[in-house]
Amino acid sequence: MSAIYEPKGAAREYSPLALNYIKGCDHGCVYCYVPIMMKRFNKDYVHSDVYIKEEKKLLKEVESSAKKFANSEKQVFLSFTTDPYSSFNQKTQLTRRVLEILLNYKIPVSILSKGGYRVLEDLDVIKKFGPNIQVGGSLTFTNPDDSRKWEKGASLPSERFDALKILHDNGIRTWASMEPVIYPDQSLEIMHITNEYVDAYKIGKLNHFKKHEEKFDWTKFLVDSVTIMRQYNKSFYIKKDLLEFKPKSLWLSEDEVNMDYLALKNSFSSVTA
Repeated sequence: MSAIYEPKGAAREYSPLALNYIKGCDHGCVYCYVPIMMKRFNKDYVHSDVYIKEEKKLLKEVESSAKKFANSEKQVFLSFTTDPYSSFNQKTQLTRRVLEILLNYKIPVSILSKGGYRVLEDLDVIKKFGPNIQVGGSLTFTNPDDSRKWEKGASLPSERFDALKILHDNGIRTWASMEPVIYPDQSLEIMHITNEYVDAYKIGKLNHFKKHEEKFDWTKFLVDSVTIMRQYNKSFYIKKDLLEFKPKSLWLSEDEVNMDYLALKNSFSSVTA
C-alpha cells in the first residue's frame, strides 16, 4: 500500500492526494474527527498518544511512495491523521524530512496546521517549492479563551494569523480552512481580519455536535461568507456540508463548488534553482 493515497469522502474535498506519516496529535481539539474515524479500525486507539513507525522505515516508505508519484500533477496534502506542526513534530522534525523528500521528487504540497510559528521553522524548505506549495491554517476563533477551551494544545488565533502573514510576506501561497465553524460570528470576523494575507478559503460548518449546530442559521452564515469573499475578491470553495444550506437566490460559480478548484497543479518546470 502506497504512503501517498487518494482520500475518500469528505477528506477528498481537501486534496486529490494525501500522505499520513504520524498517527495521533497533541493539540487536544475537542472537535477532532480523527479519534472517531480511527476507532472504527482500532477500538483502543487514543489520539493523544502520538507515534510513528520506526523512523528509518517510515522515511523509506515515504520515499518509495514519492518515487511512484514523482512529478505528480496532483498535490499531496499533509495530513489527515495529525497536525504536521504539533509539539511532537517540533521534537522530531519529521515534517521537514517529509517535505525534503517530496521536494526532491517534485511533488506539489498543501499543508494545513494549527501550529502557528512552528510552521516557520521549515520556512527555508517551504520556500524552495516556489509556487508548488501552499500553507493553510485551521482558523476557528478570534477569542483566545474559546480557543483554549476547544483546542488547548494548538497555537492561539493571533499566532496563527501572524504566521500566515509572515508566510504570505515571504511569497508563499496561503489558505484558510474555515472549519469547524463553532461560532459563526467569529468565523466571519476571521475573514475580515485575514483577507490581506490569506489567498484562498475553504468554508464549511460544524458537524458531530448536533445541539450546538442547531443554535445557528447556516444559510445566513453561507450568504454572509460569500458576501465577504466577494467583497475582498477572494478565491473560495464552499464545502458540501455547508452547500446544503444554499438558498436559491445565492449564485455560486462552478469553481466555487469544485473541490479541486484550490488544489495546486505541478509547475516545478517553472521553478529555477
